[in-house]
Amino acid sequence: MASDPHEATAPKDVMASIGGQIAHLSAGDRAALRRIYLTGRPSADGIVIGLLHRAGVTVPDDAVTFRPWRLVVHAAALLSGTAAAHPHAKSKRLGTLLHDIGLSENRLLRLTSARGEALDAQAIRAARMLAQVGQRTINLWTLFDLVGNDEADAEAARLRIAQDYYAAHARSDEGNNQ
Repeated sequence: MASDPHEATAPKDVMASIGGQIAHLSAGDRAALRRIYLTGRPSADGIVIGLLHRAGVTVPDDAVTFRPWRLVVHAAALLSGTAAAHPHAKSKRLGTLLHDIGLSENRLLRLTSARGEALDAQAIRAARMLAQVGQRTINLWTLFDLVGNDEADAEAARLRIAQDYYAAHARSDEGNNQ
């Protein structure tokens, strides 16, 4: 049975597309993306730009607007790892996952209170910690909102991460007390 061409289709989730693109990159390109903040090589930005184009993202033409996309692609590459795992799932709440891997409350507070370059460093650290314990999938939108240029979205992401972290903490306390 043919579908109605006039039916509204759900908009494309560009984070899911980025995750899919990451998984299909060559091992060398994924490695370059994982090291992008260590090397600072412009060639890695070229990989980011190509990936964003293939994912259907309009590539920003200024450094300030490009920065959160670069960071999210870097985090996706870290999470994907050498196994080329798909790093995005809307259902994987960042705060819950950070609690589940044992992130300390102090680290959570650093992540949610940092701004600017310090925030970028904390976000990258959180992604590395998740990847190191084998947690390969997160909601990349939360990370994008957190490090993005819209302060209202960033504040909402901070609250969402903290709420999810403390809700997971409360659930684990209830389980330990029974």
